[in-house]
Amino acid sequence: MIIRVNPNEPIPKIETTLVQLVLIIRILGFVWMTLLVIVTWLTDSDANLVVVALAEIAAGVWTVVTVLASRNPISMRTWQFVILDGAVALFVASASFIAGASELFHGGYPISWLAVAAYAGGMRLAVAASVVLAADQIIGFVLTDRSLVATTGAFVFIAYAVIFGWTIDTLRRNDARRRAAERALEMERTERALEAERLALANELHDSVLQTLQVIRTDAGDADRVRYLVRSEERSIDRMINRYRHPGPAGFEAAILAVRDEVEDLHNVEIHTVIRDDVPLTPPVAAVVDATREALTNAARHSGVSVVDLYSEEREGRVRVFVRDRGVGFDAATVREGRGMRYSLRQRMEDAGGTIQITSAPSLGTEVEICSGDVP
Repeated sequence: MIIRVNPNEPIPKIETTLVQLVLIIRILGFVWMTLLVIVTWLTDSDANLVVVALAEIAAGVWTVVTVLASRNPISMRTWQFVILDGAVALFVASASFIAGASELFHGGYPISWLAVAAYAGGMRLAVAASVVLAADQIIGFVLTDRSLVATTGAFVFIAYAVIFGWTIDTLRRNDARRRAAERALEMERTERALEAERLALANELHDSVLQTLQVIRTDAGDADRVRYLVRSEERSIDRMINRYRHPGPAGFEAAILAVRDEVEDLHNVEIHTVIRDDVPLTPPVAAVVDATREALTNAARHSGVSVVDLYSEEREGRVRVFVRDRGVGFDAATVREGRGMRYSLRQRMEDAGGTIQITSAPSLGTEVEICSGDVP
């Protein structure tokens, strides 16, 4: 029975190894046969050399076909390939009798068909192929009136079939067990990681949220204290969500959240934050984070408001950050280009290949748009 392979699934590494083994047996069998063909040409004057040559050519051409087919192991496990391979092997095995040669010159080439059959269908198919080869040889011995003792050599094909079939079946079976064990180990590791993650989340929620709620209940009469605790917990949950949403090395979102927390703590403001996209923290993106820190600091110190808006997104390969306040604003035309916020922010971004645009007017607040250079 041909072992079917799902073409949509990746080919196991063992199949490549087995194909190489079959290919080595086929090449060795052809080389063995070629040496015997040369001896037959030189020493057996009664042999039909045309038949000998045809057998050698057929074996050589099909060996090349086998080499080409070995590039795709699935093609060597089809009925079509096994049948064509067997047809060539039977012709080569019968050629010695057809040519009237005094000695068999097929060498080990027919044996290589047994390796192909074992690769395609395991021991059962290999044994079936060996029976066909043995029958072919026995019939040839009988029809050419050769010694009956010589016919017993035909049964060596069955021995080879058992060896090839057992070896390939065992290798495949052991490889399947190994891969199953690896999958089970990976599942166990995943389950343990999820369990550890759930435990860490539960501990973090207990240590932060529940304890904060208990403090809020105790200090419910102090509005400023409650407001501070609630905001602190919001930031903690924000960081927690970001950590679970983007596992691995910290990126842009984590850096922006850290800047937000830093500015809020230093200047007692509330920064409403929306981050649409997270990207790796490359040098151009790090420059955006630094410029955002300065823009938020300026808004907290000079706008005269307690709430600042922060929005970020990645668009067309660039990170854009918008910092806006609805404070006192300023007349941008009166701020000299060589000093102050405009120069500091602009110079920082231009040095990193980015851009910055500041829009402001008295009593209408200020908006700073920070755009990175190209994100790799």
